[in-house]
Amino acid sequence: MILFNLAKRFPQCYVKNFEMATKKHEKIIIGTPPVELPPNFVSYDGTNDIRWNTRYAELVKYKEEHGDCKVYTKTDLGRWVCSQRSARASTAKNLSSKRIELLDSLGFLWSGLPDGRARPIPGGDPRQNRAIAAKLVYPDLTIREVLQLGGFQEEELNVVKDLKHTWRTGYVYYKDQIVKKVENYEIARKSGARLEIEKLVNVLQGDDDDRFEQVFRENSVRLSNFLEAAEERKRHGVVEKPRARSAKRRRNEDTMDMISDEEHQPASKQPYRAEGVVEQEELPIPDEVHFQGQVAYEQNFANAQQVARDPWRSHGNFWK
Repeated sequence: MILFNLAKRFPQCYVKNFEMATKKHEKIIIGTPPVELPPNFVSYDGTNDIRWNTRYAELVKYKEEHGDCKVYTKTDLGRWVCSQRSARASTAKNLSSKRIELLDSLGFLWSGLPDGRARPIPGGDPRQNRAIAAKLVYPDLTIREVLQLGGFQEEELNVVKDLKHTWRTGYVYYKDQIVKKVENYEIARKSGARLEIEKLVNVLQGDDDDRFEQVFRENSVRLSNFLEAAEERKRHGVVEKPRARSAKRRRNEDTMDMISDEEHQPASKQPYRAEGVVEQEELPIPDEVHFQGQVAYEQNFANAQQVARDPWRSHGNFWK
């Protein structure tokens, strides 16, 4: 009775839903109709999945033309390639072993990362985490010193990362990362590397006799020397002030930091000298330039006062 009244009151919705229910009933009773395969269809995986086999055929053609499967991800084929990586990595295991075998036969890259680049380490790089913890607990240490405490070698820090920009060494690369992470430490989300760094900081601030060995391992013997060098720099008034920098200022600032640190360290502790860096004398500014600047400042100040007193009249008497 209720359904009859609803159908009588809303005939359009009833007819629409009736047709849909009828189609579902026929689908259940009769079964799914056979899929019409396109002409020249090739079933690589033994199924009639048109979309997967068509994309795989495109990937085979791409491999023949380019010699690899590194497809640009902004194309339809590239998005399909990314979906295959996600399907294999998912816990549902949506990719069959047959399809995995077919993709492996083409030299498919499951990681999607360039050659020579490793997948990000869960929890962050342990060496970088130790360096950040050292900088948080001992802020007077330089970036180079905390990097060495973390486990970075001097040769690794001096390697040029970009041949187009020879000033961008490993030291500059890791320095920019550590400075940014130290500045955002308090507001960073407490997960991944942030939790690991917090554990290391708690260990360093604890009372265990072997806390330095727990964090810095074999590099813990360097800590005392680095702390003495930090005290010496403080006595000379040289204090490192790490800050986020724009790309245009990094080259000059890194070079000046190297020169400044070297001037206030003993000859045996001068890791900041960059080869080919020549110190330049600062040219004095002529007195007449200072005088002209002062006159211009006083004139602008007088004009501003006149406008403030009478805002309806400019100093050019335009509104008279």
